[in-house]
Amino acid sequence: MLRVGIIACRDYWKKGCPGYQAHILCFLAREKHQGPLGELEGANIVAMQPCPGCPGTGRLALARRMIAHDRVDCFVFPSCLFFNNHCPTAASHARAIEAATGRPVLLGSYLEAARARSCASVIIKPGDIPSITECRQRLLNLNYLQYLYDRQASAPRKTLQILTLLKMA
Repeated sequence: MLRVGIIACRDYWKKGCPGYQAHILCFLAREKHQGPLGELEGANIVAMQPCPGCPGTGRLALARRMIAHDRVDCFVFPSCLFFNNHCPTAASHARAIEAATGRPVLLGSYLEAARARSCASVIIKPGDIPSITECRQRLLNLNYLQYLYDRQASAPRKTLQILTLLKMA
């Protein structure tokens, strides 16, 4: 098993993972076998820490702590570091970590670094989570059904029609 440590952008760490707001893109990359992180065979994310802050001079010390505490075999600089060329020092710090620790550093997790530089964000819509538009439509449907039920509650024969509508929705 390859033990992976992720050193994320401190700015995005505070906001959440771009486009998803939950620090989840790296984990989705692993799960869906997408991007550089997803292509690592037998990889397991064991550590995820924010960068100490711009210009990123504390990344080497952070990498050494991750090796000592979490026994990290490989590092990943996630795609969020590269969005809109957000961190111009990431590539040079990756080379410095590789040279000092002897462990590889992947540039990009869900998207390769070169591709992420031209992106502002990533928006992922998993199939089982409805969009905001779908949620609003479902809420309107439920409100309308409640309105019909309240309006026609005194007529027992019409209640069956409303229950039929609920089953169809």
